[in-house]
Amino acid sequence: MKKYFQRFMMLLIVASSLSFVSCQKQTAAIATEALDVKLSKDQAFKDVLTSAADLGTKLDIQSLNNDANIAELRSIAASINNKTATPQDYNRVKAITGVAYDEFILDLQKFGLALNTLAKKYPEMSKMNQNDLSATFTKAIKANPELQNFIGNPAGVTGRIAACPLKDLCNLAVILAKIFGGDALCAAISVSTIPVIGGVLCQIILTIGVSILTAICNALPC
Repeated sequence: MKKYFQRFMMLLIVASSLSFVSCQKQTAAIATEALDVKLSKDQAFKDVLTSAADLGTKLDIQSLNNDANIAELRSIAASINNKTATPQDYNRVKAITGVAYDEFILDLQKFGLALNTLAKKYPEMSKMNQNDLSATFTKAIKANPELQNFIGNPAGVTGRIAACPLKDLCNLAVILAKIFGGDALCAAISVSTIPVIGGVLCQIILTIGVSILTAICNALPC
């Protein structure tokens, strides 16, 4: 009887262990699958999408699809970083992009603040590659009719000529974020109304910010 009892206990322990491992795997899978569901219901995610759209909807698509203009912007950005930019340089930025440099920096700041809030809530995003982020964002958008309507009818895009309006504008915002990213961007943000976290915000934009913004662009429908 004692031998049977011992065997029974051994089987019970093994079964419990297998059940525990199985539950762990299921919990991990559910947690991974749940990120897009959480994002779809989270105002913080909508705020990031909104600020990303704000970055792009003011931009001049036709002008920024010109290689010569992009080259000129890179040259001006170098002057801004070297603190040798003239008022004429800033006028050219507005003429080419359709938005004043200071206004674009403020829009970047808003995006950074929204992203900072989202990144704190979901730190796992910083470890995901762009493909996984885009797939997660796509699912989150599709799961929320309000988000689908927002990206399908973005304010400010009316009348602009583009094959994929919001996606094209978003990608242009990525290009400009890369062009103007650097010391000038950090200085502009640090001396803003949020000096305490200005430097941190700048680094967020320059590191995970561009990656997240690119992933958002890839998640947008054509």
